[in-house]
Amino acid sequence: MVYNKKFIYALSVYVGTILGVGLFALPYVGAQSGFMIVFFYLIVLGGIAAVVNIFYGEISSATKGLHRLPGYAQLYLGNWAKPIAFLVKTLAIFGSLLAYLIIGGQFLANLFNGPVYLYTFIFFILGAMLIWKDKKSIGPVELVMLFIFIGAILFLFFSGLTEVIFGNLKEIKITNIFVPYGVIMFSLWGASIIPEIKEELNGNQKQIKKLIIYGLSICVVIYLIFNILIIGISGQDTTKDAISGLEGTLGSWVLDIGYIFGIIATFTSFIALGLTVKKLFWYDYKLPKKIGWFLACFIPLGLFVVGLQDFISVIGITGAVMLGIDGILVILIYLKLKKKQKSKKLKRLKTLGYSVMFLLSLGIILEVYYFIR
Repeated sequence: MVYNKKFIYALSVYVGTILGVGLFALPYVGAQSGFMIVFFYLIVLGGIAAVVNIFYGEISSATKGLHRLPGYAQLYLGNWAKPIAFLVKTLAIFGSLLAYLIIGGQFLANLFNGPVYLYTFIFFILGAMLIWKDKKSIGPVELVMLFIFIGAILFLFFSGLTEVIFGNLKEIKITNIFVPYGVIMFSLWGASIIPEIKEELNGNQKQIKKLIIYGLSICVVIYLIFNILIIGISGQDTTKDAISGLEGTLGSWVLDIGYIFGIIATFTSFIALGLTVKKLFWYDYKLPKKIGWFLACFIPLGLFVVGLQDFISVIGITGAVMLGIDGILVILIYLKLKKKQKSKKLKRLKTLGYSVMFLLSLGIILEVYYFIR
């Protein structure tokens, strides 16, 4: 089947949103627990993310008008659900935007050997300018950056393949089995951008479902390739940003390529999610577009300025807790929609939905427990 330009642009936006800062945190948490544990999580959580994303796609396609999660929560669950959905969604997206600012600024600073604060502000200004524009300007940008990004990943992989020590990939630490959970959940979550995909594909439910499956599959493969490279080379010495630990093995010029694709990955995600939260304020809370843009951009910047700058902790909590609650709300909305539609598959869908909600709830409890401990 030949897909049109809109589908390709939408796919690039979806993949570009997912392939963000989580990519660079995965090797570090993978080295703490073991590559095979990361592989297991990517498959299982990839399936969970696909279910939630497909459910959200169906909600978007079946509902008239322009909404985001708080709007859908109010329509299907009642007025009580809107503020909860709004709080969870905004905290999750702000956590994501903050993480992109943190690591994007670090990569720019490492690439140009300059002060982190200066390059974080440069990263922010360029991203804010694109968030100001509408989605039609984002698709082509995402597509070009995605091609550059994949090219850089493959270049890094083949440059370092001969240096991979496969024994590093066999190590497993059962005591750290839960360490990667929040980071991997964060790394696979693309639900926030689904309403943008719906607009781009004019609510075509079949295309949205295919896009989600294709997009998540691409992301999982890229994550596996990157983790094989980084953990295989660095082992227990894997750094939090993944890339800086390669300098002694691959050389500074290869490292610069790594920083470039890191900047691309975080930047594409920053503009896509920034656009989403701008429209969250605009569509669901009827704020002026300029106010929505200001809040979407400057709240993450403010959090960075006041000192929230440990991106591993930020994405771990965001992934497990905020996105976990986000997923539970999506499933509750979806089951309400299917009940309203009197779906013949309602019983099976309830079984699937409740199973996923149980796993997400368990993940939230364990993440909070380990964080407090």
